[in-house]
Amino acid sequence: MRENDMHSLDEAIRPTPVERVRQRLSDWHQRAPDAEKHRKLSQATFDELFGDGLLELVSPRRASLDTPGWPALMEASRLAARACASTAWMISLVGGHAAIAGRLSRACQRRLFEDDRPQLFASASVGPHSRLSPDADGIRVNGTWRFSSGIEQATWLLLNAPVTDHDGIPGTQRMLLVVSTRDVDILDTWDTCGMAATGSHDVLLRDVLVPAEQVFHLEDIFGHRTSELSGDYLYSVPIVPFITTSLLGPVLGCAEGAYAGYIESLKQQKSPAGAPARERLAHSAAQLSAATALYTTLVSMLHDSGQARRPLSTEELLRLKRDRSYVARLCLQAIQRLVEQAGASSMTRDNALHRHWRDLQTMVAHRDVHWDSAMLGFADFVVDEPACPQTLITP
Repeated sequence: MRENDMHSLDEAIRPTPVERVRQRLSDWHQRAPDAEKHRKLSQATFDELFGDGLLELVSPRRASLDTPGWPALMEASRLAARACASTAWMISLVGGHAAIAGRLSRACQRRLFEDDRPQLFASASVGPHSRLSPDADGIRVNGTWRFSSGIEQATWLLLNAPVTDHDGIPGTQRMLLVVSTRDVDILDTWDTCGMAATGSHDVLLRDVLVPAEQVFHLEDIFGHRTSELSGDYLYSVPIVPFITTSLLGPVLGCAEGAYAGYIESLKQQKSPAGAPARERLAHSAAQLSAATALYTTLVSMLHDSGQARRPLSTEELLRLKRDRSYVARLCLQAIQRLVEQAGASSMTRDNALHRHWRDLQTMVAHRDVHWDSAMLGFADFVVDEPACPQTLITP
């Protein structure tokens, strides 16, 4: 055996993503207060995330594409959030954007990964002054785009919006653009009470020309792709249900971290916890148990549909949105009860329960788990559709 042949075993003996996260938890937990204070994760944490491959769990450049990466991404981020929700957000939400890269043209992928270094894909939301304009050589981007998590470490920025005509009227089709972060000005705007270390700043683009090779119809990229049947199912099935469910890993893990911190604080009290505190603890434990069961059902359902290369039906999509919001609500209620029981003396910035609580409230405010729209969407469907016993009783 030649000396260099030993390296072929590296991937075979490498710990799983969840095991790699478990090895980092203590350090991430210790760094979490400073990360919140400085409004960004440390370089040491990013070095670990890149080095351990935790930002490439669904990347087209990872070693074994035959193994679906999405369940690993969900569980790795869930575990990471028990120590630091912002670190988990990088794994699931920002790292998950790499799956979009796996759906782009082969020519574009070669350009994105041409230097063989790990790539990180941030995204940003349309702002009131964001604009895409047609150009003979591609699309020009102007304006401020919002909430770009991980942008300070990202190499590429994903934007989507309609293209406006010369009169500023938006078209009917949305486009997806891949922009080098070298062309982006980061605005220091992310200063929040929760998830502060995600660095989700706004970004400014001034007359940036994105070449046609990096411009795509959003529907073509996000929709069902029957031509892509090999490799990870995230490159073929409609991807939006997976992207919008990814935040449940950090949400549930953050609640679990808060719950564990509360138990530890009870154990450290000089006198035993009274009956009210124990009753609330048990009540919250039951809610987290229910949230975990429902989370597992959702992840399994999406994974099974992905392996079958099957798009979800309308009813399944509405149930997914309903149950996703319900998981978030269960987590929020479970930890709010513990925060109220802990009392005013626990309301300090360095208290782990309150740090998790701040992060959890921010995540649950995300549009992908918005309560009213999820519940009303499902209710409208079952009321307005013809009566069907299966529809009405299926969880």
